[in-house]
Amino acid sequence: MKSYKILILDHRTYCINSLGDSLAQLGHKIMYQPSWNLKEVEKGISYFNPDILVTVGYNRRLFSKFIDLVPKLCKKYQLFHIYWATEDIINFEEWSLPYVKRTKPDLVWTIHPKCISKYAKLGIPSSYFNFGFNPRIFPPKKKTEKEIYDISFVGSTHLFKKTYRFDSLDHLLFPLVKSNEKVHIWGSNWKRDGAIIKREFNVDVPREWLKGYVLYGNSGYIYRSSKIVLGVQNAEDQVTQRTFEILGSGAFMIASKTKAMSALFEDKKELVLSSSPEETKALIAYYKDKPALRYEIGANARKKVMKNFTYGMNLKMIWPKVEVLIKQKVKRQK
Repeated sequence: MKSYKILILDHRTYCINSLGDSLAQLGHKIMYQPSWNLKEVEKGISYFNPDILVTVGYNRRLFSKFIDLVPKLCKKYQLFHIYWATEDIINFEEWSLPYVKRTKPDLVWTIHPKCISKYAKLGIPSSYFNFGFNPRIFPPKKKTEKEIYDISFVGSTHLFKKTYRFDSLDHLLFPLVKSNEKVHIWGSNWKRDGAIIKREFNVDVPREWLKGYVLYGNSGYIYRSSKIVLGVQNAEDQVTQRTFEILGSGAFMIASKTKAMSALFEDKKELVLSSSPEETKALIAYYKDKPALRYEIGANARKKVMKNFTYGMNLKMIWPKVEVLIKQKVKRQK
């Protein structure tokens, strides 16, 4: 694999420590540009002289300030633009599609295979590149790990749009709130969205359960320090990024029983799946006081993730297409 200079135009740690760090581990030189000041961005480009520009998902600053500047920068500095469409397919129409139409990337990496044909209709090449796991950021849970939390959930509310996440929260998290089974909750907007939660789920999440925002790099500690981690899902045919990170950490996870989860992981061996509020409460009661069994299942989960779902192995699979398209673009520019 040829080494490239890659500029990642993003300030979010989940991008930097997942995709960015994984690209660096493969030998590429990475520069992160967290500034959204055009002069500073151009100074960074002039200094680093990158071959590739990477933009990711939905980013308010990117969409509001830079959406029309990205193609101009790529043309001016002859950058190969890769857009990682991490909001597919749920927000394809609202976010991915408008961004791609206006920025015209050279290649789209989509987290949903059904979107490949959608991008093809626009004349834009794409590859399926799902979320994965970076083992350098998430070390394995030790058998002697001190479990200071009984049940944890890491994730923002994301209730701005009706998706399967509503169902997942309804049979994983909120039954525990109603039965006063304490859950330590990290993430944004839980206080702000209290009225929506009350209206949609008829429940009030206790303020003392809310731990606030957690840095991406600190989430692994929470997973390893918990007896049980809840794996809320956003869709029935996709899995979240946190799914790979929780299981890759060797944590014990109870997740929603979806088509995608059942296809990727083995129930009762690598994780535990639930389909209803009653089942969730029964599973909590059964596994809560079985540390050896929880550790065994978590260790099996890490083995599966390390074998099949690391960013490194996924990038190696899709990278040949990147090199072919870069060569084609260089020829056109001559």
